[in-house]
Amino acid sequence: MRRLIPLLAAASIAACSSDGREPLVVYSPHGKEMLVYYEQAFEAANPGIDVQWVDMGSQEVLDRLRAESANPQADIWFGAPAEAFTKGAKAGLLAPYRPSFAGVIPPDAHDEADRWYG
Repeated sequence: MRRLIPLLAAASIAACSSDGREPLVVYSPHGKEMLVYYEQAFEAANPGIDVQWVDMGSQEVLDRLRAESANPQADIWFGAPAEAFTKGAKAGLLAPYRPSFAGVIPPDAHDEADRWYG
């Protein structure tokens, strides 16, 4: 079962998009303008990935993750208050992932079990 990683990072994806690139489904509350910027930059650096944003508020992300827990549709949850990530982690909705830059993140800005970084 795919689990979410609350970071903007490539993940193993099962399906391919119509143009042959692998889709990376990202839930985020950041708003369209910011998401377009990140999408363009990420896809330029990773041409085999098709970033597919789903823009919604943090509480909406949590509600959707709970509803999809048996069949997650997103690969990444990008952006939220630490409290929202903490709720998602406690509910078992987030998977551990330790990024290469983890050593420089202050202890109060990530989960002890590597389920979120903020």
